[in-house]
Formats: sequence, structure tokens, C-alpha cells
Amino acid sequence: MNPLVLALISAAMWGCTDLVTSYVGRRIGSLRVVVIAVSTSLLLAGSVAVARGALSTNYDPAIVGGTLLLGVAAGVAYIGVFTAFRLGPLSVVSPTISAYGALAAFLAVIFLNEHLTLAHVGGVIAVGIGISLLGLQTTGTGRDRRASLASPGVAFALVGLLFFAIITVLLTIPIKAYGWSTAIALSRVGNLVTVWLIFLALYRYRARLPKWGRHDLLGEGQHLDRFGFALATLVGLGDTVAFFIFAAALEEGPTWAVSLLSSLGPIIVVLGGLFGYRERLRRPQVVGLGALAVGLVLATLPA
Repeated sequence: MNPLVLALISAAMWGCTDLVTSYVGRRIGSLRVVVIAVSTSLLLAGSVAVARGALSTNYDPAIVGGTLLLGVAAGVAYIGVFTAFRLGPLSVVSPTISAYGALAAFLAVIFLNEHLTLAHVGGVIAVGIGISLLGLQTTGTGRDRRASLASPGVAFALVGLLFFAIITVLLTIPIKAYGWSTAIALSRVGNLVTVWLIFLALYRYRARLPKWGRHDLLGEGQHLDRFGFALATLVGLGDTVAFFIFAAALEEGPTWAVSLLSSLGPIIVVLGGLFGYRERLRRPQVVGLGALAVGLVLATLPA
């Protein structure tokens, strides 16, 4: 399948997964969701990698070590992202996180020597602007009307944005060396170790955490029932399958285009926030959707 189509499929899957993540994070605590989702993810990714011959592959220790470190960084990013979804609002934090696509596109040009036409550059800029506008909040009326990205979850969303942009570009190295399934499985090992260590450390010293840390991160006072566990497991499965599709696209397509198109999930998330959480679609967000449409057309034009 065309790698650009695969990137769009991964974006749609991530958008749907983000909606579930937001709901379950508010139900049981974001760090609980991360731990369950990443544990589930490693089981799936490891099984697929083994089935595709990972045990019989000759490995370069430097690439393996680097991939594990990417997994550590991704583990930190996941905690930031899931906490951002927990704090919300959903229609702000998701576009903020997904601006990683535009940043990753430029990083790919700088570090991977990929070439963009003038139309492609325009597409990257339009998508970046569109995603930024999707995340804007407006307050006040008349002359006092202001637009900002200020929200409780934006700081955590910015952590996810930065880490995911860097990870996306660097992950192309193990993907091209060992294939998408093995690369994802190795990175998930780093994810698992990182999130469990952070979870256990915070749980041990939870008495010293502020109230929001105990409640929003660790889910204090929120019961971990079967339904919450099942939804967190579904998040892990959905995220992993989306990552498989994304990695397969990276294996064949240009990193800048795949990264850019895979970041369009906020279209689904903003609409989900609109209808599911009754968040209003403001004028900047409408303009942002238009900019995304223009950017999508420009970015997919042939070189």
C-alpha cells in the first residue's frame, strides 16, 4: 500500500485512540493507563516481531542500544501525553501534541537530507499552522478577546511534541536496519522499563506529591475496575497497531511526509471533543481545519 495512505490510516487510528485515552485517563488516572497500555503494547509488539523472525536477526549493539534509549524517551513522552489528555481540554492538547509532525518534517530535511519541493514546504507550513490553530482557545469578548494555548494540559503536551518529533526521525534508523516490527518491539522494551520505574517511584513517594499528582497521575480515589483496565488495554493495542502502520510507512516512504500526514489525528479528536465533551469549535479551529486541508493537498503532491 502507498506509504502516504498508511500514514493517514495511522493518523485516523491515533485520533480514535486519543479519544479513548482521554476518557479512561479521567476514569483511572493517566499513569495507570500508561503502565497498562505499554505493558499490553510490548506483548503485542514482541509477539509480532518474533513471528517475523526477530530471534534469528543479527543485531548491531549500537543500533539496539540507541533504539532502547528511544524507547526510554518515548516512555517519558507517553506519560506527558497521557497526562495532557487527562488534564485537557482535549481539543487543545491533542493538536498541540500533533504539531510534532511539522517539526519532524523539518528535522528529516536537516538530518536525513530529504528534499522537499516548494509545494511540499507550503504543505508543511500549512499543516503546522492548522494544527496550532486547532489548539487555540479564545476568551473574553470585543476588545478584551484573547487567543492562547493556555490550558492545564499544554505543558505536558509540549513535552510529548518535542520528544515525539525527535523519536520519529531517529526511529527510521532501526526500522530500515531491522524492519518495522523489530524496531517497534525494541523501543517498547525501553518504554516498559521507563514507565514502570517512574510509576513505582511515584507510588512509593506518593505522600510527598501534590494533590493533582496523586489524583491525576496515580488515580488516587479512583477505582481500577475491569472496564477501566479493558479500555487501557485497548489503548495499548490501538496505539501499537497504529505504530506498526506508521513504521511500515516510514520503511517505504519519505520521513517528512509520513510524519506530517500521521499527525492529522487531531481532526478526529477535535470533532470528538466537540460532540463527546461538548467543547465548542471556535473560529480559529475552523480556520485551522481549512489550513489542514490545504496542507494535506500540497504535502501529497508528487515531487
